[in-house]
Amino acid sequence: MTALTTEPLAAAERPALRLVAAPASAPPYDDEPGDAPLLRLVAPLTVVPDPVLLDDDAWLAAERTPSTQLPAVQAFARVLVQGVLEVLAGVRPLKQLQRDTTPELYASLAGSLAGRPRATGARPNRRAVRTLHVQERPEGIAEVCATVQRGARTVALALRLEGLDGRWKCTELVGI
Repeated sequence: MTALTTEPLAAAERPALRLVAAPASAPPYDDEPGDAPLLRLVAPLTVVPDPVLLDDDAWLAAERTPSTQLPAVQAFARVLVQGVLEVLAGVRPLKQLQRDTTPELYASLAGSLAGRPRATGARPNRRAVRTLHVQERPEGIAEVCATVQRGARTVALALRLEGLDGRWKCTELVGI
């Protein structure tokens, strides 16, 4: 192992300095003469709509997964409730909940949060989720109720989680 020293290198050991041209920071305007060729688009641009607004055939074809083949629901529910609280506080983007919710619930959340001014509160700490109770059924459905601290108030949340394609997805959320 080599030891690190804070002593300066001798002049013979230092690498030689090179002069390198600075890159252009912006392309030339169309009224400026220049030797640089203009960029031309080869294919027309297509606008891809938000996948939440489309009919999701994959969601309709999702297969139920039994509880025995799913991860621990208690840990998943706690992380999801914490994520919902952070979205409501404005410190997490709603997009991060898209993976754990159904397209219908995500669109409903996006619609309900669109009318509200974006909150810029403090990040809810881990103790914001006060209690979490889970009732799990063998066919891959879990019902969760949680009491959470939102500012000075304690409120209740109810969630329905379903096992779809090997993972938990939130299909219902009540209390926000």
